[in-house]
Amino acid sequence: MFDKFKADILFTQLLKRPDIEKAYAMVPPTDAWYDTITKVHNSLKEIQEQPHELLEITSHDNLKLKGVYYPNSNSKNVTVICVHGYTSHAEREWAFPGLFYLSQGYSVLIPYQRAHGLSEGKYITFGALEYKDMLNWVSKINEMNPDDAIIIHGLSMGGGIALDLADKDMKNVKGIIADAPSVSIREFFENVSKDVFKKGYEKVAICAIERFEKEFNADVKDFECVDIVSKSKYPILLSAGSMENMEELFDTIKGTNPCSTDVIILEGCNHGNGMYKQTEQYQNAIKDFLHKAIK
Repeated sequence: MFDKFKADILFTQLLKRPDIEKAYAMVPPTDAWYDTITKVHNSLKEIQEQPHELLEITSHDNLKLKGVYYPNSNSKNVTVICVHGYTSHAEREWAFPGLFYLSQGYSVLIPYQRAHGLSEGKYITFGALEYKDMLNWVSKINEMNPDDAIIIHGLSMGGGIALDLADKDMKNVKGIIADAPSVSIREFFENVSKDVFKKGYEKVAICAIERFEKEFNADVKDFECVDIVSKSKYPILLSAGSMENMEELFDTIKGTNPCSTDVIILEGCNHGNGMYKQTEQYQNAIKDFLHKAIK
């Protein structure tokens, strides 16, 4: 009984709607993330000066989900859908990469995931329901720009959601980019339970997963990204910082993907800051990948 009580607390605290205004708060110059956060804020101001509009879709469970769309006047008939991470502010997270994609002649869609920011929803589900929302966003772009190739680029939880889509039939999608992706809902609950509760964490994790599956009518076994990628229909670019130690995981994913897989490890980078600290290297890797994927 006590394990279930702890699991319910864990479930609520981890998955409840976050206050995204706390995301990317400014930090002092002495902070290791100061340069990155400064670029985030400067980029947000710059991209919001570009022509854009607010789009809306309705989820399968009747939530109103919003996204910010940046059409490109020099369009190369490519739209990049940017999938943000856990408790993140979508526009802040994707402003800097979004400006890069706009500079390449691509249009950019930045959706707010359910339970984040402008979108409705009570709980985050780490891809169990978000992947369905992303399929709706793909359909939205196909309705708006039927001749556009579509690229899906996700970061962290968003990278995991992007990989969750790898085995789905999606019209005009040409490739997936996953930056430091989360790859398992089950491992997420196990790891957090272990960090928080230490001794006896296994039973807490089991109870939390049981509630998750009941709440969202989902089986966590269906969201193991390595298994999903083994049935992938798309080429994939995997990226991470060298400090994240994801090389072994990426080798496994690369070995299972029936389509091509590119891997880039960004030296000296941590979770999510490769685009900012190794900008030229990362952007060149993306350009090479897209050149192959879209041709």
